[in-house]
Amino acid sequence: MSKQKQISFYFFTPLFFIILFSHWAMAQPENMSLLREANIGITNAANANPYEFHTNIRPYLLSEVALLNTATYKDTAMPSSKKMVLRNYFTQAHALGVDAGKVFIKADPVFSVIGGYDINAKDKLIQTSIGFRTQIQLGKKLFAELKMESFNADYAAYVDSVIAQTQTVPGGNFASKTGTGYASNLNTGYLSYSPNKTFNFQAGFGKNFWGDGYRSLLLSDNAYSYPYFKTTAHFWHIKYVSMVANFKDVQIDPGNSNTYRNKFASLHYLSWNALKWLNIGLFEAIVFQNRQQGSYHAFDVNYLNPVIFYRPVEYSLGSGDNALLGASFKIKIVNNVQLYGQVILDEFFLKEIKAKNGWQDNKQGGQLGLKLFNIGGVKNLNFLSEVNIVRPYTYYHKNTLQNYGHFNQPLAHPYGANFYESMSTLNYKYKRWFVATKFIYAVLGLDSNQTMSYGQNIYRPYDQRPSIYGNSMAQGLKTTLIYATAKASYLINSAYNLRIEGMIIPRIEQNLNGTKKALIFQLGISTALDNRYLDF
Repeated sequence: MSKQKQISFYFFTPLFFIILFSHWAMAQPENMSLLREANIGITNAANANPYEFHTNIRPYLLSEVALLNTATYKDTAMPSSKKMVLRNYFTQAHALGVDAGKVFIKADPVFSVIGGYDINAKDKLIQTSIGFRTQIQLGKKLFAELKMESFNADYAAYVDSVIAQTQTVPGGNFASKTGTGYASNLNTGYLSYSPNKTFNFQAGFGKNFWGDGYRSLLLSDNAYSYPYFKTTAHFWHIKYVSMVANFKDVQIDPGNSNTYRNKFASLHYLSWNALKWLNIGLFEAIVFQNRQQGSYHAFDVNYLNPVIFYRPVEYSLGSGDNALLGASFKIKIVNNVQLYGQVILDEFFLKEIKAKNGWQDNKQGGQLGLKLFNIGGVKNLNFLSEVNIVRPYTYYHKNTLQNYGHFNQPLAHPYGANFYESMSTLNYKYKRWFVATKFIYAVLGLDSNQTMSYGQNIYRPYDQRPSIYGNSMAQGLKTTLIYATAKASYLINSAYNLRIEGMIIPRIEQNLNGTKKALIFQLGISTALDNRYLDF
């Protein structure tokens, strides 16, 4: 037996028996929405239960949330009758429900009609979408969901410029030109199985978010959905996630799936509630290709080994794959105040860092943030403020097929790299009303031409950098960005988050090429189930 097979055999064999002979307890394997507004009540409740709940691994499982006794999130979807019934849109129930004893089926419409206007550009911005979400639960251990949504939208000029460059809609897939706008899709689905209270297994096509902040430098839900297989173990004060994902490089022709090239990633995240006031997290990701696409070696079965810190083994084998390491923390200072942060290491050579010579491979990033809950004793009045800094060329790789990206979009921060950012949000929820403000100030180093890469766009060729040494933060076309929002929404139906929402968005982008301003007003109705990042 080869060394690789021995490693896999000795790990997977005991894991199989642990699962086989575990106590077969009741579980609820449904994923909660990644939408932040839907998770505010959960994170507030988790602040009072620091040992059992891990706020830094999303999506949350319904079984985890149920332990917090958050009555707001109880599922009121199933009708009392065991016959199929159509539900009223303006209730807290799902649009369609079937209760057949141990089988539950729920179906909801997914749609949006949002009108907008950019005063500065004098542009009408209309967004419409249509789709559905279907959920099936078999007993207490198996759950499946499929959501398909098709968008057609006229975007603001600053979003249009990004779409023109990437040929993909932020957070979505290929952008197909339709008159003055673009059509795209945002599809997700998964099969979730919880044999007991300890383990959950998922195979799906979707997104994940690891971290406690608004942004994540480790893994965010910024990019389009991707196929994944995920194993989660939750025991004692520890939660551990091992995931294998299939990302796509679509640079050749984003509209032609026959040209898409596969790349894979093995990702691990260990979260430990070490003390009532302290959480520590460890992160690792290896991005690699297969031999058929010209990589350095064939698919290594050891990448399927769900053990954290594979990087030392990977390095000892002389692999040319892209490896990232990271860490996170959360400190509960007092009852309603938390300090959190992350560190990402793409490359780390202490000698070069101490030399302070701007070496190209000093590729690191950091996050530091503060959360305030129930400010001044006002329930559901919350504040978050964080700073994110990422050095040039972080998440890059000399082979662009192994960068930390998917579908022409970064898998971590939407800015990519070579930036520093300060962002703050203040939000308040009262019954069905939700109001929020957000303010972002960022400085980015953009590419000043098409032949030179200054370290912000992770899809630019690595060998187009201006120099090996002398690199600095926000080098290139130094650009200042100010972005703010003020919005108010009224929840019509919580089962699929049908809401009416109005928003004001002022934006200013300034560099040596000039100043671009936008002042956007929006009003509409939508079933908001996903985070959409247009705040760049």
